[in-house]
Amino acid sequence: MNKSISRVFWVLAGGFVLLAFALGYWQVVHASAINDHPGNPQTIQRSLLIARGPILAADGAPLAVSVGNNVNGQVVYHRTYPDGTLAPQTVGYSNVRLGSTALELSQNNWLTGDYGAESLLVRLGLRSKRGAAVHTTLIPAAQQVANQMLAGQQGAVVALDPRSGAVEVMASSPGFDLAQVDQHFAAIASQKDSPLVNRTVQEGFPPGSTFKVITATAALETGLFTPNSMFNDTGSIIASGQPLGNFGGEKFGPNTLTFALTHSINTTFAKVGLALGAQRLGAQMAAFGFGRAPSVNLPAGMVIPSGRYSTSRALLPSNQPGEDTARIGIGQEQLLVTPLQNAMVAAAIADHGTIMTPYLVQRVTDSGGSVLMTHQNTVFSTATTPEVAAEVTAMMRDVVQEGTGTAAALAGLEVAGKTGTAETSSSGINDAWFIGFAPASAPTVAVAVLIENTPSQGGVVAAPIARAVMQTIIARSH
Repeated sequence: MNKSISRVFWVLAGGFVLLAFALGYWQVVHASAINDHPGNPQTIQRSLLIARGPILAADGAPLAVSVGNNVNGQVVYHRTYPDGTLAPQTVGYSNVRLGSTALELSQNNWLTGDYGAESLLVRLGLRSKRGAAVHTTLIPAAQQVANQMLAGQQGAVVALDPRSGAVEVMASSPGFDLAQVDQHFAAIASQKDSPLVNRTVQEGFPPGSTFKVITATAALETGLFTPNSMFNDTGSIIASGQPLGNFGGEKFGPNTLTFALTHSINTTFAKVGLALGAQRLGAQMAAFGFGRAPSVNLPAGMVIPSGRYSTSRALLPSNQPGEDTARIGIGQEQLLVTPLQNAMVAAAIADHGTIMTPYLVQRVTDSGGSVLMTHQNTVFSTATTPEVAAEVTAMMRDVVQEGTGTAAALAGLEVAGKTGTAETSSSGINDAWFIGFAPASAPTVAVAVLIENTPSQGGVVAAPIARAVMQTIIARSH
Protein backbone atom coordinates (compact mmCIF):
# COMPACT_ATOMS: atom_id res chain seq x y z
CA MET A 1 0.00 0.00 0.00
CA ASN A 2 2.80 2.38 0.90
CA LYS A 3 4.49 1.60 -2.40
CA SER A 4 1.28 2.41 -4.30
CA ILE A 5 0.86 5.71 -2.47
CA SER A 6 4.50 6.56 -3.12
CA ARG A 7 4.09 5.76 -6.82
CA VAL A 8 1.01 7.98 -7.06
CA PHE A 9 2.84 10.75 -5.23
CA TRP A 10 5.76 10.70 -7.63
CA VAL A 11 3.49 10.58 -10.66
CA LEU A 12 1.54 13.59 -9.38
CA ALA A 13 4.75 15.39 -8.42
CA GLY A 14 6.18 14.75 -11.87
CA GLY A 15 2.99 16.04 -13.45
CA PHE A 16 3.18 19.25 -11.44
CA VAL A 17 6.82 19.70 -12.44
CA LEU A 18 5.92 19.27 -16.11
CA LEU A 19 3.00 21.67 -15.73
CA ALA A 20 5.24 24.25 -14.07
CA PHE A 21 7.82 23.82 -16.80
CA ALA A 22 5.18 24.23 -19.53
CA LEU A 23 3.72 27.32 -17.91
CA GLY A 24 7.17 28.80 -17.53
CA TYR A 25 8.02 28.06 -21.13
CA TRP A 26 4.86 29.60 -22.60
CA GLN A 27 4.66 32.53 -20.21
CA VAL A 28 8.34 33.44 -20.08
CA VAL A 29 10.49 31.82 -22.76
CA HIS A 30 7.89 31.86 -25.55
CA ALA A 31 5.92 34.88 -24.32
CA SER A 32 7.28 37.30 -26.90
CA ALA A 33 6.39 34.96 -29.77
CA ILE A 34 2.82 34.66 -28.46
CA ASN A 35 2.54 38.40 -27.97
CA ASP A 36 3.81 39.08 -31.47
CA HIS A 37 1.69 36.44 -33.19
CA PRO A 38 -0.64 38.20 -35.66
CA GLY A 39 -3.52 35.90 -34.71
CA ASN A 40 -3.36 36.73 -31.02
CA PRO A 41 -6.49 38.83 -30.22
CA GLN A 42 -4.51 40.84 -27.65
CA THR A 43 -1.82 41.53 -30.26
CA ILE A 44 -4.48 42.71 -32.70
CA GLN A 45 -6.07 44.91 -30.05
CA ARG A 46 -2.73 46.45 -29.09
CA SER A 47 -1.85 47.14 -32.71
CA LEU A 48 -5.08 49.09 -33.17
CA LEU A 49 -4.05 51.42 -30.36
CA ILE A 50 -0.64 52.28 -31.87
CA ALA A 51 -0.23 55.25 -34.19
CA ARG A 52 2.25 53.69 -36.62
CA GLY A 53 4.77 56.16 -37.90
CA PRO A 54 4.48 57.31 -41.50
CA ILE A 55 6.46 56.00 -44.45
CA LEU A 56 7.59 58.95 -46.54
CA ALA A 57 9.02 59.44 -50.03
CA ALA A 58 12.30 61.24 -50.65
CA ASP A 59 10.45 64.54 -51.03
CA GLY A 60 8.44 64.01 -47.84
CA ALA A 61 5.25 62.90 -49.58
CA PRO A 62 3.34 60.40 -47.40
CA LEU A 63 3.26 56.84 -48.69
CA ALA A 64 1.66 55.30 -45.59
CA VAL A 65 0.06 57.03 -42.57
CA SER A 66 -2.09 56.09 -39.59
CA VAL A 67 -5.43 57.75 -38.97
CA GLY A 68 -7.16 57.63 -35.58
CA ASN A 69 -10.87 57.38 -34.87
CA ASN A 70 -12.61 57.66 -31.49
CA VAL A 71 -14.34 54.36 -30.70
CA ASN A 72 -16.16 54.22 -27.34
CA GLY A 73 -13.87 56.85 -25.91
CA GLN A 74 -10.69 55.16 -27.14
CA VAL A 75 -8.60 56.21 -30.16
CA VAL A 76 -8.29 53.33 -32.62
CA TYR A 77 -5.90 53.63 -35.57
CA HIS A 78 -6.02 52.25 -39.09
CA ARG A 79 -3.44 52.41 -41.87
CA THR A 80 -4.12 54.50 -44.96
CA TYR A 81 -2.15 54.93 -48.18
CA PRO A 82 -2.52 58.39 -49.77
CA ASP A 83 -1.11 57.13 -53.09
CA GLY A 84 -1.54 53.40 -52.83
CA THR A 85 -0.64 52.73 -56.47
CA LEU A 86 2.74 54.49 -56.44
CA ALA A 87 4.97 51.68 -55.11
CA PRO A 88 2.66 49.09 -53.53
CA GLN A 89 5.01 46.10 -53.65
CA THR A 90 7.83 48.14 -52.10
CA VAL A 91 5.90 50.07 -49.43
CA GLY A 92 3.82 47.00 -48.56
CA TYR A 93 0.77 46.90 -46.31
CA SER A 94 0.09 46.55 -42.60
CA ASN A 95 -3.23 44.94 -41.87
CA VAL A 96 -4.59 43.31 -38.69
CA ARG A 97 -6.02 40.40 -40.68
CA LEU A 98 -3.38 39.96 -43.34
CA GLY A 99 -0.20 40.90 -41.50
CA SER A 100 2.54 43.10 -42.95
CA THR A 101 4.74 43.04 -46.03
CA ALA A 102 7.72 44.86 -47.60
CA LEU A 103 8.79 48.06 -45.79
CA GLU A 104 5.77 47.90 -43.47
CA LEU A 105 7.22 44.61 -42.20
CA SER A 106 10.97 45.23 -42.30
CA GLN A 107 10.65 48.63 -40.57
CA ASN A 108 7.98 47.49 -38.11
CA ASN A 109 10.02 48.17 -34.94
CA TRP A 110 10.56 51.78 -35.96
CA LEU A 111 7.01 52.23 -37.17
CA THR A 112 5.45 50.88 -33.95
CA GLY A 113 7.80 52.71 -31.58
CA ASP A 114 9.34 49.44 -30.42
CA TYR A 115 12.95 50.65 -30.28
CA GLY A 116 15.57 51.64 -27.73
CA ALA A 117 14.68 54.15 -24.99
CA GLU A 118 11.25 54.72 -26.51
CA SER A 119 10.33 51.08 -25.91
CA LEU A 120 11.66 51.25 -22.33
CA LEU A 121 9.60 54.35 -21.52
CA VAL A 122 6.49 52.61 -22.84
CA ARG A 123 7.17 49.53 -20.71
CA LEU A 124 7.58 51.72 -17.62
CA GLY A 125 4.27 53.38 -18.37
CA LEU A 126 5.89 56.79 -18.80
CA ARG A 127 4.84 57.23 -22.42
CA SER A 128 2.27 55.86 -24.83
CA LYS A 129 3.66 54.05 -27.85
CA ARG A 130 4.44 56.39 -30.75
CA GLY A 131 5.83 55.21 -34.06
CA ALA A 132 8.79 56.80 -35.83
CA ALA A 133 8.78 58.11 -39.39
CA VAL A 134 10.64 56.12 -42.04
CA HIS A 135 12.05 58.34 -44.80
CA THR A 136 12.66 56.42 -48.03
CA THR A 137 14.79 57.21 -51.07
CA LEU A 138 11.93 56.81 -53.59
CA ILE A 139 11.39 59.77 -55.93
CA PRO A 140 7.63 60.01 -56.64
CA ALA A 141 7.92 61.86 -59.97
CA ALA A 142 10.30 59.26 -61.42
CA GLN A 143 8.28 56.40 -59.92
CA GLN A 144 5.15 57.78 -61.57
CA VAL A 145 6.89 57.98 -64.95
CA ALA A 146 7.98 54.37 -64.62
CA ASN A 147 4.47 53.26 -63.62
CA GLN A 148 2.85 55.12 -66.50
CA MET A 149 5.22 53.69 -69.09
CA LEU A 150 4.87 50.16 -67.69
CA ALA A 151 1.06 50.35 -67.65
CA GLY A 152 -0.61 47.44 -69.40
CA GLN A 153 2.62 45.42 -69.49
CA GLN A 154 4.45 42.99 -67.26
CA GLY A 155 7.77 44.44 -66.26
CA ALA A 156 9.92 46.35 -63.82
CA VAL A 157 12.10 49.42 -63.46
CA VAL A 158 14.87 50.05 -60.93
CA ALA A 159 16.84 53.29 -60.72
CA LEU A 160 19.80 53.79 -58.38
CA ASP A 161 22.12 56.61 -57.49
CA PRO A 162 25.40 54.81 -58.29
CA ARG A 163 27.34 57.10 -55.95
CA SER A 164 25.42 56.02 -52.84
CA GLY A 165 23.23 53.02 -53.72
CA ALA A 166 19.99 54.92 -53.00
CA VAL A 167 17.04 53.23 -54.73
CA GLU A 168 15.16 56.06 -56.42
CA VAL A 169 12.69 53.99 -58.43
CA MET A 170 11.40 50.49 -57.72
CA ALA A 171 8.44 49.88 -60.00
CA SER A 172 6.76 46.55 -60.68
CA SER A 173 3.91 45.99 -63.14
CA PRO A 174 1.15 45.03 -62.91
CA GLY A 175 0.58 46.77 -59.61
CA PHE A 176 -2.34 47.22 -57.24
CA ASP A 177 -3.77 49.79 -54.85
CA LEU A 178 -2.75 49.47 -51.22
CA ALA A 179 -5.96 51.28 -50.27
CA GLN A 180 -7.92 48.30 -51.64
CA VAL A 181 -6.05 45.57 -49.77
CA ASP A 182 -8.30 45.42 -46.71
CA GLN A 183 -11.56 45.02 -48.62
CA HIS A 184 -10.42 43.34 -51.83
CA PHE A 185 -7.32 41.30 -51.01
CA ALA A 186 -8.70 38.04 -52.42
CA ALA A 187 -9.52 39.69 -55.73
CA ILE A 188 -6.06 41.28 -55.95
CA ALA A 189 -4.30 38.03 -55.07
CA SER A 190 -6.24 36.06 -57.68
CA GLN A 191 -5.45 38.40 -60.57
CA LYS A 192 -3.33 37.01 -63.36
CA ASP A 193 0.30 38.10 -63.67
CA SER A 194 0.74 38.22 -59.87
CA PRO A 195 0.45 41.93 -58.96
CA LEU A 196 1.49 41.19 -55.35
CA VAL A 197 4.93 40.03 -56.54
CA ASN A 198 7.68 42.66 -56.61
CA ARG A 199 9.31 41.81 -59.92
CA THR A 200 12.29 44.04 -59.16
CA VAL A 201 13.62 41.73 -56.44
CA GLN A 202 11.45 38.60 -56.22
CA GLU A 203 11.73 37.31 -59.78
CA GLY A 204 14.70 36.48 -61.98
CA PHE A 205 14.68 36.78 -65.78
CA PRO A 206 17.11 35.77 -68.53
CA PRO A 207 19.37 38.83 -68.96
CA GLY A 208 20.01 38.37 -72.67
CA SER A 209 22.65 40.65 -74.10
CA THR A 210 22.78 42.95 -71.06
CA PHE A 211 25.06 40.24 -69.63
CA LYS A 212 27.61 41.11 -72.32
CA VAL A 213 28.62 44.05 -70.09
CA ILE A 214 29.87 41.47 -67.57
CA THR A 215 31.54 39.36 -70.26
CA ALA A 216 33.26 42.45 -71.71
CA THR A 217 34.45 43.45 -68.24
CA ALA A 218 35.89 39.98 -67.62
CA ALA A 219 37.59 40.02 -71.03
CA LEU A 220 39.25 43.39 -70.46
CA GLU A 221 40.36 42.45 -66.95
CA THR A 222 42.35 39.47 -68.22
CA GLY A 223 44.49 41.67 -70.45
CA LEU A 224 43.98 39.15 -73.27
CA PHE A 225 41.45 41.45 -74.91
CA THR A 226 41.15 45.17 -75.54
CA PRO A 227 38.23 47.25 -76.85
CA ASN A 228 39.92 46.99 -80.27
CA SER A 229 40.50 43.22 -80.28
CA MET A 230 39.46 41.84 -83.67
CA PHE A 231 37.01 39.04 -84.43
CA ASN A 232 35.33 37.70 -87.54
CA ASP A 233 31.61 36.99 -87.54
CA THR A 234 30.25 34.51 -90.06
CA GLY A 235 26.75 34.56 -88.57
CA SER A 236 27.02 31.47 -86.37
CA ILE A 237 29.36 29.15 -84.51
CA ILE A 238 29.04 25.69 -83.01
CA ALA A 239 29.08 25.70 -79.20
CA SER A 240 28.49 22.60 -77.06
CA GLY A 241 27.53 20.77 -80.22
CA GLN A 242 24.75 23.20 -81.11
CA PRO A 243 24.67 26.16 -83.52
CA LEU A 244 24.73 29.60 -81.92
CA GLY A 245 23.82 32.57 -84.10
CA ASN A 246 23.12 36.28 -84.00
CA PHE A 247 19.70 37.76 -83.35
CA GLY A 248 17.75 37.85 -86.61
CA GLY A 249 20.45 35.84 -88.41
CA GLU A 250 22.66 38.89 -89.01
CA LYS A 251 26.27 38.61 -90.24
CA PHE A 252 28.80 41.32 -89.43
CA GLY A 253 32.14 40.06 -90.75
CA PRO A 254 35.30 41.57 -89.16
CA ASN A 255 34.50 43.43 -85.93
CA THR A 256 36.13 44.76 -82.77
CA LEU A 257 35.00 44.00 -79.23
CA THR A 258 33.58 47.54 -79.05
CA PHE A 259 31.65 47.08 -82.30
CA ALA A 260 30.41 43.71 -81.04
CA LEU A 261 28.97 45.28 -77.87
CA THR A 262 27.54 48.21 -79.85
CA HIS A 263 25.69 45.88 -82.22
CA SER A 264 25.26 42.99 -79.78
CA ILE A 265 27.05 40.33 -81.84
CA ASN A 266 26.40 36.96 -80.21
CA THR A 267 29.14 35.03 -81.97
CA THR A 268 31.86 37.41 -80.80
CA PHE A 269 30.78 37.26 -77.17
CA ALA A 270 30.33 33.49 -77.37
CA LYS A 271 33.96 33.23 -78.51
CA VAL A 272 35.02 35.49 -75.63
CA GLY A 273 33.03 33.32 -73.20
CA LEU A 274 34.77 30.20 -74.48
CA ALA A 275 38.17 31.85 -74.15
CA LEU A 276 37.50 33.05 -70.60
CA GLY A 277 36.13 29.76 -69.25
CA ALA A 278 33.79 29.01 -66.37
CA GLN A 279 36.15 29.98 -63.55
CA ARG A 280 36.81 33.47 -64.92
CA LEU A 281 33.19 34.17 -65.85
CA GLY A 282 32.01 32.87 -62.48
CA ALA A 283 34.47 35.06 -60.61
CA GLN A 284 33.32 38.12 -62.57
CA MET A 285 29.68 37.35 -61.84
CA ALA A 286 30.48 37.10 -58.14
CA ALA A 287 32.34 40.42 -58.30
CA PHE A 288 29.19 42.04 -59.71
CA GLY A 289 27.14 40.63 -56.82
CA PHE A 290 25.66 37.48 -58.35
CA GLY A 291 24.91 34.75 -55.83
CA ARG A 292 24.19 37.29 -53.07
CA ALA A 293 20.97 39.11 -52.28
CA PRO A 294 21.23 42.65 -50.90
CA SER A 295 18.50 43.31 -48.34
CA VAL A 296 17.65 46.82 -49.65
CA ASN A 297 15.90 47.28 -46.25
CA LEU A 298 13.26 44.74 -47.30
CA PRO A 299 12.31 41.62 -45.28
CA ALA A 300 14.67 38.66 -45.20
CA GLY A 301 14.00 36.34 -48.10
CA MET A 302 12.12 38.90 -50.20
CA VAL A 303 15.16 39.63 -52.38
CA ILE A 304 16.43 36.65 -54.36
CA PRO A 305 20.02 36.32 -55.61
CA SER A 306 20.83 36.35 -59.32
CA GLY A 307 22.82 33.58 -60.99
CA ARG A 308 22.50 30.26 -62.77
CA TYR A 309 19.40 28.31 -61.80
CA SER A 310 18.25 24.75 -62.38
CA THR A 311 14.85 23.95 -63.83
CA SER A 312 13.62 23.59 -60.23
CA ARG A 313 14.87 27.13 -59.53
CA ALA A 314 17.75 25.97 -57.32
CA LEU A 315 20.77 28.28 -57.46
CA LEU A 316 23.64 26.57 -59.29
CA PRO A 317 27.41 27.14 -59.19
CA SER A 318 28.59 29.53 -61.90
CA ASN A 319 32.18 28.35 -62.16
CA GLN A 320 32.03 24.62 -62.89
CA PRO A 321 34.00 22.86 -65.66
CA GLY A 322 31.78 21.69 -68.51
CA GLU A 323 29.45 24.66 -68.40
CA ASP A 324 28.38 26.15 -71.73
CA THR A 325 30.47 29.28 -71.36
CA ALA A 326 29.70 30.38 -74.91
CA ARG A 327 26.04 30.79 -73.97
CA ILE A 328 26.83 32.20 -70.54
CA GLY A 329 28.89 34.84 -72.37
CA ILE A 330 25.78 36.05 -74.20
CA GLY A 331 23.44 35.89 -71.22
CA GLN A 332 21.81 32.50 -71.74
CA GLU A 333 22.46 29.07 -70.15
CA GLN A 334 20.02 29.17 -67.24
CA LEU A 335 21.00 32.67 -66.11
CA LEU A 336 18.29 34.50 -64.17
CA VAL A 337 18.81 38.10 -63.10
CA THR A 338 16.61 40.41 -61.04
CA PRO A 339 16.08 43.98 -62.29
CA LEU A 340 17.76 45.19 -59.09
CA GLN A 341 20.88 43.15 -59.88
CA ASN A 342 20.98 44.44 -63.45
CA ALA A 343 20.70 48.01 -62.16
CA MET A 344 23.66 47.19 -59.89
CA VAL A 345 25.64 46.03 -62.94
CA ALA A 346 25.04 49.40 -64.59
CA ALA A 347 25.81 51.21 -61.34
CA ALA A 348 29.11 49.34 -60.98
CA ILE A 349 30.38 50.61 -64.33
CA ALA A 350 28.99 54.08 -63.58
CA ASP A 351 30.79 54.28 -60.23
CA HIS A 352 34.25 53.36 -61.54
CA GLY A 353 33.87 49.66 -60.77
CA THR A 354 32.41 49.92 -57.26
CA ILE A 355 28.92 48.75 -56.29
CA MET A 356 27.49 50.64 -53.35
CA THR A 357 25.03 48.68 -51.19
CA PRO A 358 21.53 49.51 -52.45
CA TYR A 359 19.10 50.83 -49.85
CA LEU A 360 15.57 52.21 -49.51
CA VAL A 361 15.61 53.85 -46.06
CA GLN A 362 17.51 57.12 -45.85
CA ARG A 363 16.74 57.96 -42.22
CA VAL A 364 14.29 57.46 -39.35
CA THR A 365 12.95 60.30 -37.19
CA ASP A 366 10.87 60.24 -34.02
CA SER A 367 7.55 62.02 -33.54
CA GLY A 368 9.40 65.17 -32.53
CA GLY A 369 11.58 65.20 -35.64
CA SER A 370 14.80 64.05 -33.98
CA VAL A 371 16.92 61.74 -36.14
CA LEU A 372 17.09 58.20 -34.76
CA MET A 373 18.96 56.57 -37.64
CA THR A 374 20.71 57.77 -40.78
CA HIS A 375 21.89 55.47 -43.53
CA GLN A 376 25.64 55.10 -43.86
CA ASN A 377 26.89 54.28 -47.35
CA THR A 378 28.80 51.01 -47.64
CA VAL A 379 30.49 49.15 -50.48
CA PHE A 380 28.65 46.00 -51.55
CA SER A 381 31.29 44.75 -53.96
CA THR A 382 34.18 45.80 -56.18
CA ALA A 383 33.19 44.67 -59.66
CA THR A 384 36.24 45.83 -61.59
CA THR A 385 39.00 48.42 -61.74
CA PRO A 386 38.39 52.10 -62.58
CA GLU A 387 40.44 51.64 -65.75
CA VAL A 388 38.31 48.76 -67.03
CA ALA A 389 35.11 50.55 -65.99
CA ALA A 390 36.19 53.55 -68.07
CA GLU A 391 36.77 51.32 -71.11
CA VAL A 392 33.40 49.62 -70.72
CA THR A 393 31.73 53.03 -70.28
CA ALA A 394 33.15 54.17 -73.63
CA MET A 395 31.86 50.99 -75.25
CA MET A 396 28.40 51.45 -73.70
CA ARG A 397 28.31 55.04 -74.98
CA ASP A 398 28.64 53.69 -78.51
CA VAL A 399 25.64 51.41 -77.89
CA VAL A 400 23.43 54.45 -77.28
CA GLN A 401 25.02 56.72 -79.86
CA GLU A 402 25.03 54.37 -82.82
CA GLY A 403 24.03 50.86 -81.78
CA THR A 404 21.02 49.00 -80.41
CA GLY A 405 20.28 51.53 -77.64
CA THR A 406 19.73 54.77 -79.56
CA ALA A 407 16.19 55.07 -78.16
CA ALA A 408 17.75 55.79 -74.75
CA ALA A 409 19.63 58.86 -75.97
CA LEU A 410 18.99 62.15 -74.13
CA ALA A 411 19.33 65.52 -75.81
CA GLY A 412 22.29 67.37 -74.35
CA LEU A 413 23.43 64.42 -72.21
CA GLU A 414 25.61 61.42 -72.94
CA VAL A 415 24.04 58.12 -71.98
CA ALA A 416 25.86 54.78 -71.66
CA GLY A 417 23.80 51.62 -71.94
CA LYS A 418 23.21 48.10 -73.20
CA THR A 419 20.11 46.47 -74.60
CA GLY A 420 19.06 42.87 -74.19
CA THR A 421 16.49 40.68 -75.88
CA ALA A 422 16.12 37.26 -74.29
CA GLU A 423 14.05 34.71 -76.18
CA THR A 424 11.42 32.84 -74.17
CA SER A 425 9.86 29.42 -74.62
CA SER A 426 7.15 31.04 -76.77
CA SER A 427 8.25 31.64 -80.35
CA GLY A 428 8.62 35.33 -81.17
CA ILE A 429 8.07 36.41 -77.54
CA ASN A 430 10.95 37.99 -75.64
CA ASP A 431 12.00 39.48 -72.32
CA ALA A 432 13.34 42.89 -73.34
CA TRP A 433 15.95 44.81 -71.32
CA PHE A 434 17.86 48.04 -71.14
CA ILE A 435 20.50 48.89 -68.55
CA GLY A 436 22.47 52.12 -68.48
CA PHE A 437 23.46 55.32 -66.74
CA ALA A 438 23.69 59.08 -67.27
CA PRO A 439 25.35 61.49 -67.63
CA ALA A 440 28.03 59.11 -68.91
CA SER A 441 30.94 61.35 -67.89
CA ALA A 442 29.69 61.91 -64.30
CA PRO A 443 26.81 59.49 -63.64
CA THR A 444 24.10 60.36 -61.13
CA VAL A 445 21.57 57.68 -62.09
CA ALA A 446 21.80 54.03 -63.16
CA VAL A 447 18.77 52.16 -64.40
CA ALA A 448 17.48 48.75 -65.41
CA VAL A 449 14.25 48.27 -67.35
CA LEU A 450 12.58 44.93 -68.10
CA ILE A 451 9.53 44.29 -70.27
CA GLU A 452 8.28 40.70 -70.14
CA ASN A 453 6.60 38.68 -72.87
CA THR A 454 6.91 41.17 -75.69
CA PRO A 455 7.42 40.64 -79.43
CA SER A 456 9.72 43.68 -79.43
CA GLN A 457 13.41 44.14 -78.63
CA GLY A 458 15.03 45.87 -75.68
CA GLY A 459 16.11 48.84 -77.76
CA VAL A 460 12.52 49.41 -78.86
CA VAL A 461 10.42 48.97 -75.70
CA ALA A 462 12.80 49.17 -72.72
CA ALA A 463 15.23 51.92 -73.78
CA PRO A 464 12.57 54.68 -74.08
CA ILE A 465 11.40 53.95 -70.51
CA ALA A 466 14.97 54.17 -69.25
CA ARG A 467 15.40 57.49 -71.04
CA ALA A 468 12.25 58.98 -69.48
CA VAL A 469 13.11 57.81 -65.95
CA MET A 470 16.70 59.04 -66.13
CA GLN A 471 15.57 62.35 -67.58
CA THR A 472 13.10 62.87 -64.72
CA ILE A 473 15.69 62.09 -62.04
CA ILE A 474 18.38 64.27 -63.62
CA ALA A 475 15.93 67.18 -64.07
CA ARG A 476 15.03 66.96 -60.37
CA SER A 477 18.64 67.54 -59.33
CA HIS A 478 19.02 70.70 -61.43
